[in-house]
Amino acid sequence: MKSLKIVAAVALVALMFACAPALPQKDIDAANAAFTAAQTAKADVYAADSFKAAQDAQAALQAELDAQNAKTSGKSYKALPALAKTLLEASKKAETDAAAGLEAAKAEVATLLTDVQTAMTTVESELALAAKAGKKAKVNVAATTGTLNAAKTEYETAKAANDSGDFAAAKASLTTLKDSVGAAQAALEAAGYKAQ
Repeated sequence: MKSLKIVAAVALVALMFACAPALPQKDIDAANAAFTAAQTAKADVYAADSFKAAQDAQAALQAELDAQNAKTSGKSYKALPALAKTLLEASKKAETDAAAGLEAAKAEVATLLTDVQTAMTTVESELALAAKAGKKAKVNVAATTGTLNAAKTEYETAKAANDSGDFAAAKASLTTLKDSVGAAQAALEAAGYKAQ
């Protein structure tokens, strides 16, 4: 009789463990792998909004995991599959959007490289006209020459960033350059030094 009670107790304990909720590790691993792939694709740079959604989903999944792991009993992993699925989908979208963003940035940089190079050539010609006027020049030739020289140096740095595949840095640099060279060109032309 005693052994029957022991067997029943062991069976009850085994049943409790058998009915314990199982951690959906496969789902979590797949979701985390997709999030890592989005990070590798530089989604934070080329698809910031989509990446933010993936980050939020990752934080929600991790918070639920931490909450369940903190419990000593009564753990429930019911919410985890849905959270893992949300992270998986958000991460895949971020990766896809990053690829599109990268291509868009690459195209924008190619255009900016041409535009800035053309503007610098124009400014150089107009600056030569202003320099010929000497003291009668209506612009500060020395300051504009300094701006142009700095722009040429920055242009080479941006070009190197483009060549190395850092299109985000190249785009940011070239956008600033386009503005500064454009301002120099506008000042020269307002003073009457327009290249033919």
